[in-house]
Amino acid sequence: MSYRELVFTVAAETAEPLGDALLDLGALSVTVEDDAAGGYDENPLYGEPGLSPEVQAWDRSAVTALFNPEIDASGSAEFIPELLASLKETGFHLAPPQEKTVEEQDWVRLTQSQFAPIQIGERIWVVPSWHDAPTDPNAICLAVDPGLAFGTGSHPTTHLCLLWLEQQSHLQNQSLLDYGCGSGILAIAAAKLGCKPVIGTDIDPQAMVAARSNAEINNTIIRFVLPNEGALELAAETKYDIVMANILANPLQVLAPALVNKMKVGGRIVLSGVLARQAEEVITTYSQWLKLSVWKESEGWVCLHGTLNKDKQSNSESTFAAPAQKKSLKLVLLAALFLLLLIFGEHLSRNSLLPALAPRIDGTSNSISVSAFHVLQHIDAKLCRALGCLDRTVSDFSAWKITLAALAPENAREGLKNPANQSLLQVEIQNRLAIAVLAPNLEISLTDAEESEIKSLQFTPQEWLPKVWQESHPDFLKKGIPSGEMLQLELLISLPLNAAGYRVRVLYP
Repeated sequence: MSYRELVFTVAAETAEPLGDALLDLGALSVTVEDDAAGGYDENPLYGEPGLSPEVQAWDRSAVTALFNPEIDASGSAEFIPELLASLKETGFHLAPPQEKTVEEQDWVRLTQSQFAPIQIGERIWVVPSWHDAPTDPNAICLAVDPGLAFGTGSHPTTHLCLLWLEQQSHLQNQSLLDYGCGSGILAIAAAKLGCKPVIGTDIDPQAMVAARSNAEINNTIIRFVLPNEGALELAAETKYDIVMANILANPLQVLAPALVNKMKVGGRIVLSGVLARQAEEVITTYSQWLKLSVWKESEGWVCLHGTLNKDKQSNSESTFAAPAQKKSLKLVLLAALFLLLLIFGEHLSRNSLLPALAPRIDGTSNSISVSAFHVLQHIDAKLCRALGCLDRTVSDFSAWKITLAALAPENAREGLKNPANQSLLQVEIQNRLAIAVLAPNLEISLTDAEESEIKSLQFTPQEWLPKVWQESHPDFLKKGIPSGEMLQLELLISLPLNAAGYRVRVLYP
């Protein structure tokens, strides 16, 4: 028996309704593919639950319909003209399709032939159930069949995560969270390499079903939970030695506070699903908590890893361990600057020197610098009382630290697609300089799935500062935001349907 395959090339907005019409007219199946696949203008579409493109098709889409001549009239010479006429009646004006004959095959065997055992590193093997396991006694076999959930070991991002796990020498009894677990392949590998306990989570219920089944087949003890179950494993107080997330760059940035919050002090994080060109942006997003670096790269994808610092005291200790010569030099410089203020204590000098010397109050400046600056401020205040000074509040980008930028917690990833296309963005921002700083504008850049900017929103201080705070600081436009002030705000923003991510930054007009 043979089948008749017809391929129509149409615009993106036509692809889905044309597919529905072809199914109504008797097609056994319909597939939609990029007509430019494999060419220089191929256009990949990245989508996942809550972040899918509005139109799930390509600018030039190939819509392929399969017909069976034994159960319809598709074998006749008049079939295509009649099909085009029927489609025209429903509003489709199409050119004649390309066609070919598809011979009957053992489709199950053909599909299985495309998935051979995959070796990861020296010991890990991903083995579909229809293949024999390797004979190597040291092999760690993961029995995972291709299914509805992502993760068979064939994609470079999964491959990189598995390789990272295999090359770690101390995994015994290390707790691990697989965030965005898909098929559960990473969690299963971690459990077989000695991690315990192992927890997997994903927003897709179908992934939970597949992951639990795969864990049972592999004789591993892993708990898989949905984020909205309220499970103790995902509670704020529950931390892990290793947090692993193989998703995409945009959600990795949106979820950065949540992922870092799940790490134990001294714990490690492993991130994949990041293109090489996206690595620096992801590294920058996480830099306020820890230092990420590229572990390995494969086929244009990278795996990032990092460790959460032992504690803030270690930073202070390392600062105090600086050579005595450097400390002395700083004291001499500060003394010289005091003298300059005494001699040239006029407006222009003090308004440039004070911001330049102001230390940070977040623990990154050593105590000697902080104490010296307080002395400087005291002297400056006395000079101003005696000589008169013109205060001019400084505007400084480096003063601001965004400690949180996330969608409303109750729907952090799916909020981009709520029915009203409204999303509540929660932001925490702090002035970390030891002086007051003018409030900046906030800019929110909305991006699509390919990280191209589609919309930019700017909020003035009067728009983004909480109204209650403004009422208690009526002169903030003149005096600025006090040192160390932590501001918590909520911004209601209207999102385009194709929005898949966002960035928040400060700017001065």
